[in-house]
Amino acid sequence: MPYDHIQLAKKACTMPNAQESRVIHAALDHNSQPTYKVIQPINGDPFIGSLETPVTSSPLIGWYLSNLPAYRTELSPLLRGIEVGLAHGFLLVGPFVKTGPLRNTPVAGGAGSLATAGLVVILSICMTMYGFASFKEGEPSTAPSLTLTGRKKEPDQLQTADGWASFTGGFFFGGISGVIWAHFLLYVLNLPYYFK
Repeated sequence: MPYDHIQLAKKACTMPNAQESRVIHAALDHNSQPTYKVIQPINGDPFIGSLETPVTSSPLIGWYLSNLPAYRTELSPLLRGIEVGLAHGFLLVGPFVKTGPLRNTPVAGGAGSLATAGLVVILSICMTMYGFASFKEGEPSTAPSLTLTGRKKEPDQLQTADGWASFTGGFFFGGISGVIWAHFLLYVLNLPYYFK
């Protein structure tokens, strides 16, 4: 009969050194106590490929994730794209202004704003290419129509060619609008911010 790893370890503990033997036996006996499974496959099904942990199954995390624009299916893809674009365009101006190559010049604000607008354009082109490669015109949504609990739902229209095109257009418009708004607040109104 083949030995399992605990039997082999206990057999190896019968070394002449009694001190090591007692330490290893104590460690093996401690590990043989029953443990509680905190991380389990979601819904008890290991074939879904997702784990349920105290963090991912908490109501606070669920509320936060369900309020992200990507998961709010009641909004149109255009509005979701505008929301994502506004956040990215507005928040990326600061890093480009503060860490750009013209950061110590009087034109740092304008250069950082133009660099952020350029990044928004590049990201919009990449999203357009992804949409052409992933979705075929006129095909139904590739999103699942069932939740993990088995409840039926409307397939997400973002996962169609038209939905993705609307999302990309909204991202471009929102991103450029966010860049303009950040530049306006920082450099046109000249509000007294701590870091400028």
